[in-house]
Amino acid sequence: MKTARMSLLVPLLMFAGVSFAEDSHAQKTETREVDDFESLAVGHGIKAKVKVGPKSVRVEGPAELLSRLRLVVKDGQLTTEVERQGVFGNNFSGGKVRLYVSSPQLEGVEASGGSHVEAEVAASDEFSAEASGGAALTVRGMDTDKVEVEASGGAVVNLEGRARELNVEASGGAVVKAMELKGVKSLDVEASGGVRVEADPSERLSVDATGGTTVQCVSRPPRTEVKARGGTRVVYLKD
Repeated sequence: MKTARMSLLVPLLMFAGVSFAEDSHAQKTETREVDDFESLAVGHGIKAKVKVGPKSVRVEGPAELLSRLRLVVKDGQLTTEVERQGVFGNNFSGGKVRLYVSSPQLEGVEASGGSHVEAEVAASDEFSAEASGGAALTVRGMDTDKVEVEASGGAVVNLEGRARELNVEASGGAVVKAMELKGVKSLDVEASGGVRVEADPSERLSVDATGGTTVQCVSRPPRTEVKARGGTRVVYLKD
């Protein structure tokens, strides 16, 4: 009798295990309620899209991953957090998760840890763009007086729109592409370690860079101050 019971129990346990595995990998969509926020920080390899509109936050991905993803607002910044699993780390496949954010206005966006963020933003007085750890950040639609950029660890930042002043602090092979950021009058660059910065300042350029950095501009502005060391180059396309 015990043998018969066991022979029935084993298939049931196997079926339950398969069902659980299938449920944990099933695609899910969730709308998340969050407090008001003024900036966004995305990490863990998550792919995010941001648009201008009424506040809303939606996530898509495998059910198991969404169950571990927390979206919290700290000091006005909407941040992605991941619940640890197991003793040896997170094991969180963020590339399978999509984050969709709508906000009437953002003052800054951060991307880290291999995340990919594409953001459409509204006009603002100032804007901050930060990327690190191999992340890719694209910001479109900017209309602002000043843009502050921080990039490191092989991250790529693309900027489109309009701004009067662009300040870049970058290191570790980061790339900042801002040729599509129109109306820039002043560009300040502090960089090291193989960084590449592309922009088109019309009035002023200040560069303090070392370690193989390349700064590329369309033409030489009337006011130029360059401190270039260790293989750093400043290139003017129209020279």
